Amino acid sequence: MTKLDYLSAVLGAGFSIVGLFAFTYPALFFNLLPDYYGDFNLHFVKDAGIAFLSSGILFLLSLKALEWKLPLMFGGALFVVLHGTFHIQMLAMGMAPTALDFAIEVIVIISPSVLAALAVLLQFIVYRRRGGPAETD
Repeated sequence: MTKLDYLSAVLGAGFSIVGLFAFTYPALFFNLLPDYYGDFNLHFVKDAGIAFLSSGILFLLSLKALEWKLPLMFGGALFVVLHGTFHIQMLAMGMAPTALDFAIEVIVIISPSVLAALAVLLQFIVYRRRGGPAETD
């Protein structure tokens, strides 16, 4: 496995775990969020769980379906990167009331989205250097 595969495995496992947790225990998951996220909405939290689980599964599948690695990673990163971008916008609008809340948003939500985007970018570079999909990394 390459370093990029390890990153994909960690992201895939992490997103899958978060997604399963949010979907399976939505009230508990929501209660771990800061108060500025508003009122609990079961449907919304389960939808978010499904989105994160889907992202995680796609990253993990990219480790096995090598000829589809780049599109699978892109699919896995799409929601996560857009979600992180939305949180950057929310932070810019003053969503986080304290410096600690701001730091938590950056660490828990924005950093994984940056890592997911970086993983896709690096895989795209590998793809371009090889002239297309490769059977092995």
